[in-house]
Amino acid sequence: MKVLIVEDDPWIAELFSLVIRDLDANTDVTLFASAVAAHNYLRDTTPDLLIADLNLPDGSGLDVVRTLARKAPASLRLLTTANISRQLVLDARAAGITEFIAKPFKVDNLRGRLARLFSTETELTATAGMASIGDLPSFLQVRLQSPLRLAWSTPARQQQAAASAAKLDRAGFIQLAEAEPLLTVVALNRANRQLERGRDTCLSPEDVWERLGQTACRELVQRLAQARIALEHPLLQQLASDLAGQQQRLGEALTRLGAERTIPAGALRTTLTCSRLGELAVISAIQHFLNYGQQADEASMRELINQHASAFGNSIKIQQQLPFLLRELTGALFHLPATGLRKDRILLRIAALETGFASPEPAQLEQLRRLIKLSATAAVDIPPADA
Repeated sequence: MKVLIVEDDPWIAELFSLVIRDLDANTDVTLFASAVAAHNYLRDTTPDLLIADLNLPDGSGLDVVRTLARKAPASLRLLTTANISRQLVLDARAAGITEFIAKPFKVDNLRGRLARLFSTETELTATAGMASIGDLPSFLQVRLQSPLRLAWSTPARQQQAAASAAKLDRAGFIQLAEAEPLLTVVALNRANRQLERGRDTCLSPEDVWERLGQTACRELVQRLAQARIALEHPLLQQLASDLAGQQQRLGEALTRLGAERTIPAGALRTTLTCSRLGELAVISAIQHFLNYGQQADEASMRELINQHASAFGNSIKIQQQLPFLLRELTGALFHLPATGLRKDRILLRIAALETGFASPEPAQLEQLRRLIKLSATAAVDIPPADA
């Protein structure tokens, strides 16, 4: 689906773009800030959906609407404005407007309106949308090939983030990031994209705050609160809460084992936050599926989360360019190489096995307990389990 956004306010334009891509990661979004640029674009390209501001620096958004309405009568055309009058409604209808969005708008309302527009468009084209979403297994297979996006753990947490973003201090940002993997992975990605020669990779929310600064971190929280969905289905919320409980128990075990003496505190906490990215990515994708008005039974959701967690986890770590050290540390929770082990990896694996975070392997757990006493720093080799 092709979407054209004509909006001279860059913040609003980006917000539209984020919400649209969150609704459908495969959407082709084009942004222009002027009527002239939009008219030039429409000479050679026909979007399925147009979102135009009424008052543009060089003309009226209605002129852009008229152009597209003549070229593609079946397209959807949305007008945004802060002042809706009876005369404007009449003029807009004559120009070919199919929807109005009044400014200022609430992001939840915006997302709902756009979701309905997407549904209408896909029903008309019969190439996407409800008809092609199919069942949940098919949807997840397609989703895995697209950019993956985590959701907020609950609508309440999302609203809290939006309300507090403008006043977040360093401690508040770190606390929110450690509670919401969504914020952690996006913030790390944003900070490490700005990595300068000679500077260390950001491995924690503390590093992000120092790298990006207060203003950028606050803006990031605000935009994620506005553009990303939250988990609404009770089962999905409960599963995400259960995962957070597992992470807490894992952290307590690592503290007992003294892991902070071998793993930097910030990186250790981020490892815990990112330890279940795969499951959370599948859970978020299922919420997207339900948001399209689809249905899924709880048994199927549980089974599919377990089935797809590994693939989704690998994909989102690559997409978000999670630092290699964090990938290694989270990976150590689930399996260890046969040679060249380090104490920090052994401690992570022991904690995962002791707490039930990973599938039980009593023989390996006992083996690792013996090995960890050999040396606090040297690499060790683990013999085969049947040795």
